[in-house]
Amino acid sequence: MGMKPRFTKADVRRTMRNKRSQLADAIISRLELIGFEFVKMARSKNASTGGFNDVTGNLRSSIGFAVLRNGETVNENFEQSNSGTDKATGVQAAKSFIDELKGKFPRGYALIVVAGMSYAAAVESRGKDVITGSGLVAEVMLKQAMQRLKDRF
Repeated sequence: MGMKPRFTKADVRRTMRNKRSQLADAIISRLELIGFEFVKMARSKNASTGGFNDVTGNLRSSIGFAVLRNGETVNENFEQSNSGTDKATGVQAAKSFIDELKGKFPRGYALIVVAGMSYAAAVESRGKDVITGSGLVAEVMLKQAMQRLKDRF
C-alpha cells in the first residue's frame, strides 16, 4: 500500500510562489526600516554630537536612501532640512547621486544610502560624522535582519 499525496503539483507551485512573495516583501520591509533608521540617525547629528554645522541646509538635506528591487526604486526618502537657506539643492543632489548609483544594481535587492553633496567626504575628513557612523549602524542592522530572514525562511 503506497502513500498518496493530498496535493497537486499546482498546489506545490502556488505554495512556493507565495513563499517567494512573502520573502520579497520581508526583504523590502527590512531594507526600508533600516533606510529610515539610517536617515533618522544621520540627520539628527549636530556639531555637539560629533556631527556637523549645516548653515545652508544642503548637506543635511542631501542625506537620503532608496530601496531597489531589480534596479527599480521600491521606496525612497529625501527630506529638506528644517534649517538652512537653500535646502532644495541638497535634496536634488541626493536624488541625482541615487540615480547615478542605481545602474550598479540591476538585479536583486539593494539599499542605497547617500549624502549627495559633493563636499560630504571633505566634511567627514575633518572629523565630522556626516553618514559614516549611521552607515556602520545600518550595516550591523542589515546583517542581523538578513540572518533573521534566513532563519525564518
